[in-house]
Amino acid sequence: MVTIQPDSAETPNVFTDEWVAWLDAALARCPVDSAVDLVLEHRVSSEDGSVFCWHVRVTGGRVTAATGPAAEQHADRLVRFTSDRETARAIAEEGKSAQRAFAQGRLHLDGDPRLLIAARPAMDAIGAALSSPA
Repeated sequence: MVTIQPDSAETPNVFTDEWVAWLDAALARCPVDSAVDLVLEHRVSSEDGSVFCWHVRVTGGRVTAATGPAAEQHADRLVRFTSDRETARAIAEEGKSAQRAFAQGRLHLDGDPRLLIAARPAMDAIGAALSSPA
């Protein structure tokens, strides 16, 4: 998980369709190894019971983001994160520790964590792309 640093006042509110579109544009300039094939799905629950879902796909040297769940065809390379809105916001905007949230039971992971470990250089590149101004 990476901290998202807005590059201007024009950055949309997190966990909206507009934010995912902004995220997709920011990730378009992210260089990653073409051998990485990983899908990260994020499900954020609000107090009213609604769930906002988006996914990030890393494949063929490209990184993209889209609203909604990842296609089931990606199940073998899918890592899914679920949390409440406040936990997700604290991780995304404030740089709070995803590892700590996981250890405290506020962030849940479904899928093979070894996929994240193997994709560490790509995850670092994504973090750099999202934390530096455009």
